[in-house]
Amino acid sequence: MVNYYDMPTPLVLVDLDRLEHNITKTAEMAEKNGKILWPMFKTSKSSFIAKLQVKAGADGFLCGTIDEAEVLVNHNLTKNIMIAYPVVDKVNLNRLIKLAEKDVRIILRIDNLDLAEHINEHLKKHELHFEYCVKVDVGDHRFGVKPERVGKFVKKLEKYSNLKFIGLATHQGNAYEASNPKEVEEIAKKTANLMEIAVKSLRKYGFEPEIIGAGATPTLRFDVESPVYTHLFPGNYIYYDRTQALVYGSASLDNCALTVLVTIISIPEHANGSIAMINAGSRFFDKRIHGHIRGYGQLVEYPKAILISISQEVSKLDITQERNIHVGEKVRVITNHSCFTNDGACFIIGHRGEHVEEIIPIDAKSEIRLEKVILNNLLLSS
Repeated sequence: MVNYYDMPTPLVLVDLDRLEHNITKTAEMAEKNGKILWPMFKTSKSSFIAKLQVKAGADGFLCGTIDEAEVLVNHNLTKNIMIAYPVVDKVNLNRLIKLAEKDVRIILRIDNLDLAEHINEHLKKHELHFEYCVKVDVGDHRFGVKPERVGKFVKKLEKYSNLKFIGLATHQGNAYEASNPKEVEEIAKKTANLMEIAVKSLRKYGFEPEIIGAGATPTLRFDVESPVYTHLFPGNYIYYDRTQALVYGSASLDNCALTVLVTIISIPEHANGSIAMINAGSRFFDKRIHGHIRGYGQLVEYPKAILISISQEVSKLDITQERNIHVGEKVRVITNHSCFTNDGACFIIGHRGEHVEEIIPIDAKSEIRLEKVILNNLLLSS
């Protein structure tokens, strides 16, 4: 068996035992509380990992891109696709229509009349109908309709006959600005209350939602117990990361499944042994820091060695409290944001213990798939 320490660096690794544990535990928690789990696929963008989620009970997915939706459908992994963000351009709408023609349930999220009119006109030309959820703004202030205005909003959309209302969806993006688990809990409770207001607004206008969904890993442990939700859309729970463990309280460092294998390439003379340089940079490590944590990551083998500076191809570690590190050593970094790290890779190495078991493709990345889409459209227009 190949040991991952014998492999070239940098590489993104995933501990398969931890991955499977995280997926199974969350699926069991959702089932126990009567919630339908439709994971956010953008975290992994991998059909290999989606298969594990389906095996654990997921019968639908939330997708950040059309590429993700196509990969899931082409691998026969689901017939239920919800699209997280507005789809406006004609090419992407046509791609969704092709998926719908394969007997796939396509659910959009809509938060404004112009978007609804645009999509409805396109669907009318193809004699198709799509279902939609209203995106509810619960404090992130990106997309969404205010909870108390949801009923009136859906009433206005009734004139768009090719769109069928089926529910409400939200994302507690503001939870990622929390500084501690208590703040996360407060945001989760506030969000549930706002979604209850949205449901009352709907019922005031005679609408009964089939789906009432929310998705954010920091709030997941609270959302799953909230009676207002029917569906949950978490993504990061498969990997977790340093921020989830040390700031939000969603997990522990022992649950963190994704790491970056790097090599210590220098302990420069000028630093008197206080810093070390590694051969991985901004492609792998998110420069955002949430909460009280210091730095952008920490080493598994030397937990007090902290990633303190990121360049394009290399990064700097503070090793003042870990003087046993040496040049040429291979070490693993637990990153602050595992979704970012996963997105920087075209494949990840699945391992159990130190032994390599799988090369897992990140096969739903837009960068990999869009070339084919563009070429097809050029050929059609020529």
